[in-house]
Amino acid sequence: MKPSDSQSLESQILAKLLAVDYQPVTPGVLARQLQLNREQGDDFRNTLATLLETGRARQDKHGRIKPRGSVGTTTGIVRRISSGAGWVIPHQPLQELRGGDIYIAARDLGDAQSGDEVQVRLSSRRRSGGQRCGIIEKVLKRASTTFVGTWIEQGGRGYVRIDGSQFPDPILIADSGARGPRRDDKVVIEMLRFPSERRAGEAVITQILGKRGDPGIDTKTVIYSLGLPTEFPPEALAEARAATTRFDEDQLAGRVDLTAETIITIDPSDARDFDDAISLTRSADGTWHLGVHIADVATFVTPGSQLDQEAQRRGTSVYLPGHVIPMLPELLSNGLASLQQDQIRWTKSVLIDISPDGSVLGADFENAAIRNCRRFAYEEVMPIIRQPDGPAARAEDPRVVKLLQQMFELAMLLRRRRTEQGALQMGIPEIDFDFRDSHL
Repeated sequence: MKPSDSQSLESQILAKLLAVDYQPVTPGVLARQLQLNREQGDDFRNTLATLLETGRARQDKHGRIKPRGSVGTTTGIVRRISSGAGWVIPHQPLQELRGGDIYIAARDLGDAQSGDEVQVRLSSRRRSGGQRCGIIEKVLKRASTTFVGTWIEQGGRGYVRIDGSQFPDPILIADSGARGPRRDDKVVIEMLRFPSERRAGEAVITQILGKRGDPGIDTKTVIYSLGLPTEFPPEALAEARAATTRFDEDQLAGRVDLTAETIITIDPSDARDFDDAISLTRSADGTWHLGVHIADVATFVTPGSQLDQEAQRRGTSVYLPGHVIPMLPELLSNGLASLQQDQIRWTKSVLIDISPDGSVLGADFENAAIRNCRRFAYEEVMPIIRQPDGPAARAEDPRVVKLLQQMFELAMLLRRRRTEQGALQMGIPEIDFDFRDSHL
């Protein structure tokens, strides 16, 4: 047998032993599973003997062939589970795992935590379901080293019980008197040593947020627990200021001028940024012309700029009770990229034609400029719709009242059409927080 043939057969045998669905079998059954012919019998026996002698395979007391020891390393992200064990989700799907994840017993996790990037050594050991097991060799990158918890004292020493279930045991605080925390204070800690099966964790307090249960403390806790950014880099702020100075509402080159149209926004009463507006008209033949206008944020953000990179890092604006962490600096999110009343703003507009029976006939997408005629809160709209001749309606521009009436008519038409086509209407309660005098 040629050396190359031996290596090929060896690779076939190892691949079979390491396959996720492999169940230990005797050499004869293994040869049949590999679909080897009689002429390959001696080669198979010799190759298998070499694997057994070199420790890459083993034979149990029933004569069945099993893989042995470590079978390589890979990297991935840890996800711990409530039992204390965890899984590693590989960065690259491994053929021998068939795209599956790697199970890590609690004793083999070391001090790795959920979200950490790790290097894991694959083991030949399997779970009863056939999943490959592994052992964390080292943590490559921590998901976070900052956590929020509650200060407690036990046996004359200071500890912090971390919020959530990630750390079941309190974390010892080094030099706990440095910041003078008091019982039940919510604090931010920086982990010095992560806890593992073999040793306790240790941390230092970096900030005291306040007494647990005090107004605003829960919001601060969420911000620090999730690592939400609260400040913009100076470079991103400078680019936002530069974008505002370049904006000229009279320069509409390349944009459709819709500033004379009746266009409104409808948002919650406590909204701070207004990023979508609507317009609606109707032709003599009954065709509806619906305009949906979205603030053209991209026109103020240069791809690859510091502003763009910071927006990508944040991903979205985060809305907390009584507090907003914007994706873009407020110069933009509450300024030029907000469709404020009586201000000219640039938009991405979709102009949709709808037939009298509610069918969409076509749509055009335009870069446009609009002027928001009226900023409504939701609770202001229904009195005007219900009583078009009532006091609320009489206080409004007749064009706006007509627009609201037409919007309601089209909305009911589209709702009936959806219902006839089998749409399911689910009435799910909406939860809101009502703060008065700093109390919920």
